[in-house]
Amino acid sequence: MAKEDKNTAIYVAYDEYEPFEGTLPERSLLSAILTTAMADLKKPGEHGKRAQEYFLSPDDEYIFSFLSVCDFLNIDPLRVLKVTGLVKVQEDTTPPALTAPHPTTETENK
Repeated sequence: MAKEDKNTAIYVAYDEYEPFEGTLPERSLLSAILTTAMADLKKPGEHGKRAQEYFLSPDDEYIFSFLSVCDFLNIDPLRVLKVTGLVKVQEDTTPPALTAPHPTTETENK
């Protein structure tokens, strides 16, 4: 390899470099959870019912809860509920699951 080729190889390698995103595995897992739950909504019986319960749950403490997953992925939970059909698009009101006060918030304000 000629000396000129070696110098240009350094620049080409640098241009193709993509920094490692440390949260990529976690983001992929949480995206898969959300995608699977959305697919389960279409299934009849117990799978569909449990998926609906997952989306409408007010729990935000559990790491894999719907609200926690949306928070980590920076997704608007109300928009997901609209896309899945669990909330009508014309409704301007937020479902109770998304407006329920956090248990510790009420005690801290007193």
